[in-house]
Amino acid sequence: MLGIVLDNAGKWASSRVDCRIVIDDGLRITVEDDGPGIAADDLPRLGQRGRRLDERHPGYGLGLSILGQLMTRYTGEVSYRVSALGGLCVEMEVPIKESPT
Repeated sequence: MLGIVLDNAGKWASSRVDCRIVIDDGLRITVEDDGPGIAADDLPRLGQRGRRLDERHPGYGLGLSILGQLMTRYTGEVSYRVSALGGLCVEMEVPIKESPT
């Protein structure tokens, strides 16, 4: 999951990608880039299978869709917003299940 997001950020970043990992009652990973970003109105369309909002870089429009499917599989959530760096901010949250003792 992280590979999908980092690959996407690296593809679009101008010069900077930030990744923050927080572990508390779950795992929260935030990845931001300083790329061109997308319009706030387009954020809800991210993750739709085969949908590409920008054709400037090669790809198939599957990465964020696969990410969404994986997050569902692991009962996690993914959200998108405009980054303070100017590009896209992707936040993934996955609960941590305690192993039985």
